[in-house]
Amino acid sequence: MFKHIKTLFLLAAVFGLASCASPRQANIDYDRTVDFSQYQTFAFYQELAATPAADNTPAEKPAYDPLLDQHFKAAITREMAALGYRLDEAAPQLLVNYQTNVENREDVRSSPFTINAGYGYFGRNSAFSFGFPLFGGGVEKVNYKVGTILIDVIDANAKRVIWQGVLEGRLSNKAMQNPQQAINDSVALIYQRYPTRLTQTP
Repeated sequence: MFKHIKTLFLLAAVFGLASCASPRQANIDYDRTVDFSQYQTFAFYQELAATPAADNTPAEKPAYDPLLDQHFKAAITREMAALGYRLDEAAPQLLVNYQTNVENREDVRSSPFTINAGYGYFGRNSAFSFGFPLFGGGVEKVNYKVGTILIDVIDANAKRVIWQGVLEGRLSNKAMQNPQQAINDSVALIYQRYPTRLTQTP
């Protein structure tokens, strides 16, 4: 079992967060005692087979989309290569693992009661009257999807997470229609805060 430097709660995830109307900065955590320049090679972490529950009922596996997996691995490989790491499945010094999911959410928006003032003109006395009609508030339900991408970088020898990046945001229709570009943008946004890039001088 890998030792996490900090547990980051995975709310939900899939892709396209960088293509949202209001993209958020990725949240990261990493072991500040580690010299990330000491690593040269990486590979992708291979998931273990699902373990049956105590009552021997089959364990559930998350839905697997080979095309999305291919897009994610290509995007991560590109970012790792840009950082100077080389893909080496035979003898990796780092293992990279990613997790994705998607969550349906609902916002309930209500408008408050409003009071409008008015006046009227009545005959020769020029009297004014003020009315205050009340308009009841309405309730509107808005359904949307929120995605999160979590990427772990693991020291293969020590078997512990040394860097973790999380990006969460509301998924746009554009992202859902073009997941490959959305994945590329999202992964690039997460890797902008990788330690070696944070220490680079402009």
